[in-house]
Amino acid sequence: MNAIEAITTCYRKSFHKRGRASRSEFWWFALYYLVLEGVFDLLVQGRRSHAPPSLPVELLILAVGLFAIYSFFPFVSAEIRRLHDVGRSGWWLVAGMLMGALTEAALGVDVMSALATYRLRHFVRALISGGHWGLMLALIATAAIEIAVFIFLVLPGTAGDNRYGHDPLRAGRVKRDDPRFAGGH
Repeated sequence: MNAIEAITTCYRKSFHKRGRASRSEFWWFALYYLVLEGVFDLLVQGRRSHAPPSLPVELLILAVGLFAIYSFFPFVSAEIRRLHDVGRSGWWLVAGMLMGALTEAALGVDVMSALATYRLRHFVRALISGGHWGLMLALIATAAIEIAVFIFLVLPGTAGDNRYGHDPLRAGRVKRDDPRFAGGH
């Protein structure tokens, strides 16, 4: 699957969590989404703080930002379908997001508490020396889940059908291997 096919397929399947996505479908869309986010960041960073805001620039930033937010849904859908392709549940993605959110919340509470009591330096020292073992354990668990999800996204898909659906690459292989399609017919 080429980049254009992958992008159009992911938008077409924006809210389809069932089925499977090939590596090429997912990774082309991931690259596209990364570029879209980069363009948005460049537009936001490119605004001059000393110059008055320009309406066309602000509208462009708003449009690209809204499109990036909308594009998040096809990205997550493709990621879930990619996990399905390697025989894994989409709940791995949810587990990573929840662990990340809980870890950030715990870190935020600890930092805000340290700031409120003027003990940020003590907090950082304790964090580095292992004094916050619960937070360190949460960081390690989050990293482990995220690494596992990344490995699943990189692995080749299950050959043939699996419990999540048909092999997304099978259609292309059948046509090439089927004698009825030999000779360009």
